[in-house]
Amino acid sequence: MNDYDEVAGRAERGELPVIAGTGLAGAAAAAAGRQVLLDATGASNVDEATRIALGRPRLSVAGHGPSPVWKVRATENLDAEVTQIAGQRGITKSRVIREAVEEYLRAHA
Repeated sequence: MNDYDEVAGRAERGELPVIAGTGLAGAAAAAAGRQVLLDATGASNVDEATRIALGRPRLSVAGHGPSPVWKVRATENLDAEVTQIAGQRGITKSRVIREAVEEYLRAHA
C-alpha cells in the first residue's frame, strides 16, 4: 500500500481532522465542488463538464453495444475538404465521413 491508499482510507473512514476555517457546507460547498469539476475538465460550465466526464456516447442502437472504429488513410486534399465541411457545419470529421458512407450505401443499394 502506498501513502495515497493510506490517506484515502483514512479520509473514507473520517479519520482526518478538518483544518479550522476550511470546511464548507451548503451553497459554498456546492460552488467549490462545481469549480473543482470545471478546473479538472477545463470546461466553462457544468453541462460541458458533464459531457466531457461522460465521454462520447456510443453510436450503436440505444447507446448499447460496441461502436466499431475504422482506420482509413486519406489524401491531404481529401482531409482538407472534410475538415472544411466539418468546420462549416460545426460537426466532427467522423460524422462527415459516416454521413458520406451512409449516402454512398443508399445510392448503391
